[in-house]
Amino acid sequence: MPAMSSPPLNTTDARRCGGTLALALAILTAVPAAMPARAQLNAAPAGSLAFGRFAVGSAGSVSVDAHGNRASGGGVVLLPSAAAAARFTISDSKPANANLVYIVSLPSAASINAGAASMALTGFTSAPAGGGVLTGGSQVLSIGATLQVGAGQSAGNYSGTFHITIEYQ
Repeated sequence: MPAMSSPPLNTTDARRCGGTLALALAILTAVPAAMPARAQLNAAPAGSLAFGRFAVGSAGSVSVDAHGNRASGGGVVLLPSAAAAARFTISDSKPANANLVYIVSLPSAASINAGAASMALTGFTSAPAGGGVLTGGSQVLSIGATLQVGAGQSAGNYSGTFHITIEYQ
């Protein structure tokens, strides 16, 4: 069972003059950990989880689903910017092993930090959901999540990691 982890999530600092509205851009790049020597299944990062820019008036959330669709809830307002699901290319190095089934285990939660400030990541989803079947030797696995934004969330550069496990049958 290879474990996957992601390098830092980065957000961009911005503030509205004279108010309490904080703006942030959130991007999370995922990178797989090393596979065991016996495994023929490979996972290569193919894209970053990006929440895009948003403004915080009060507590809320920013969600990016496994297809890259972005939505906000509560007192968070989305600003024009790109959003994307994290993507991995799952492949099998031996063509004779085509049609391998793999199972994806997602975290229940993770967090990102900028100094003393933090935000939680929850509600992880994947497409294909729960895993897939390698047909033709490779497939793209996409991962989305929900970013929980606090009422007085500080704007800043946030970073953190999340771990997934891919097990093949």
